[in-house]
Amino acid sequence: MFSDEEISKLAAEIDAELLELRSQPNDATLKSEDKRSQLVKQNQAIERVTGEPANGFLKKFWRAAKADLCEEEGMLHKQWQKWGDLDNKEAISKFGGFLTGLGLSGDFLTPVVVATTVIVLHIGVKAFCEEYGDRE
Repeated sequence: MFSDEEISKLAAEIDAELLELRSQPNDATLKSEDKRSQLVKQNQAIERVTGEPANGFLKKFWRAAKADLCEEEGMLHKQWQKWGDLDNKEAISKFGGFLTGLGLSGDFLTPVVVATTVIVLHIGVKAFCEEYGDRE
């Protein structure tokens, strides 16, 4: 789906966006709901590319990703439990597959991969899974 070079570029973009978010005052003490309010740039990217509200699209993404990200036996869930973090490159590969399954490709795929990865990493896997899983 992505070449190694593309994955490295996307991982650097994700790191830059996370650094920008985490450098905002009081970020370390914010609750996940307050962290979600910081994600304006990411939500706008999703809305611009998909043509639908970010929350609605993220619910679809949650459905596609939940087995791997939110359930105990999922590879990304295990990684999160063990390390308290996800590897950007692994997340890009997995999330890219989920997003392709939702119909995104080409130039539409990369900004949404970055946005969804930043959202999940910024608010945390547990908060992401709870937020979008509670809406079933």
